[in-house]
Parts: sequence; structure tokens; C-alpha cells
Amino acid sequence: MRSEERAGIVAAVLLLLWGTILTFPLHEFTVFIEGAVSAASGGVLRSAPLIVVSIIKIAALAALEVLLLLLSRTGFAYYIPVCAQVLTASAFILHCIRTRSFDGKTGIVLGLVLAVTAVIYLLRAQRVLLWAGDLFIYAISLHLITSLIAAPLAATYPTMNKLLYINSYHDTDLSGPFAGFLTLPAFVWGLFFTILLTLPVIYYSFSRKKA
Repeated sequence: MRSEERAGIVAAVLLLLWGTILTFPLHEFTVFIEGAVSAASGGVLRSAPLIVVSIIKIAALAALEVLLLLLSRTGFAYYIPVCAQVLTASAFILHCIRTRSFDGKTGIVLGLVLAVTAVIYLLRAQRVLLWAGDLFIYAISLHLITSLIAAPLAATYPTMNKLLYINSYHDTDLSGPFAGFLTLPAFVWGLFFTILLTLPVIYYSFSRKKA
């Protein structure tokens, strides 16, 4: 199967399941990524306007996804799942140490997913690894869609929160700082950024390793 076909299937599945318990490990990965970006941008842009900081975060997350797409054209594609999970698990452990608390549900889920991935490596199921890698790559897109469109929509229209189940496990609103800018609501700006960022993701989804 060509990489662009695999990407379309993965994106559709994630869009359908995002916000459910089945994608919880992917949520943890994207939360870790955004946390790292926030920490970096916060340290550099402490006195910058919130709009500028938000643009930097959005651009950084999009750039990271494009970088992973480029790496997925190489042999590193098979190691994306384990790298993403090890980083997420490490961040979880550090959080537990720092807060002196332990979230049993999150720990068990991350441990199980890491164990399943280890089995896949032992079986040398390279095609499965490519699919798993795409799940982590396109999870960043779903995180951005939720942060840019779904979250501000729910904030503007509280009744929408019951319909937008993709907001489950998610509490980031990257479009919030744009509310009222040029008299436009935040979710309109979010839609603009989403369309803009989707173009390079689609472009770099082509000509990668086939599964």
C-alpha cells in the first residue's frame, strides 16, 4: 500500500476515534510534545504577546510533524513508534517523580502499549511498525485540529462540548488568544491555521515507505 493511502486511512481512523480511550496513548504523546514546545517557547518568549507565543507553538508542532514525515521516508520510520513511546513514558515518570504522585491508569496503559510494541519488534513486523509510526505522526494533526477548532468552538458554544467528543482528554486551546482579532472568533482563526498547515502535511505524506 502506498504511503499516501496509508496516511488517509490512519487520518480517518484517528478522526473517528480521537477523544476515545482507544487513542489515549496517542493523546499522552501529543500532550508531552506540546508541553515540551510550551516550555521551550515560554523560556524564550516570556514577554511576547500571547498571539505570538501561540503562533510559535502552532508552527513548532506543525514543523515537528513534517520532520517526522521526512524521517518516515528513511529507515528511521521503523523506530518512530518506540521513540515516541519511550519519550512519553520518560515524561510520565519524570512527572510522577516531580509531583510525587502516580496515575495508575496512565502508567498501565503506557506500559501495555510499550510491551506490545516490543513484541512487534521481536516479530520483525515492519509493515505494522509503519502503520504504528503513522498513528503517532498524524496524532499531532488531530491534536492541532482539536486545539485550533474543537476547543475554541466548545469554549464559544458550551452546548457544542457534548457533541465534540474529540475534546476528551484535551484541555488546550491554541486559538484562544486570537478571539476577537480582526473581529473574528477564535475558531475561525483555528480553521484558517488548520487549512494552512494541512497542505504541507498532505504534500509530505507522499513518496514514503510502502506498507
